[in-house]
Amino acid sequence: RMYNELGHPQCSILIQLRIGHIGLNPYLFRFHLAPSPSCARCNVPESVHHFLFQYSSHHAHR
Repeated sequence: RMYNELGHPQCSILIQLRIGHIGLNPYLFRFHLAPSPSCARCNVPESVHHFLFQYSSHHAHR
């Protein structure tokens, strides 16, 4: 197991982040659950990297 110290919920989130199957707009847009694959706030292509490192609203949490 790659993440031995983590519990199942944490492992699931990390795997979803790695493969891009997480509730971000590009994934939701494929299933018609989001109006656009772009970030609603920044209007740039939303990605895991953008969400974690570039999204201005998360600046205080980093």
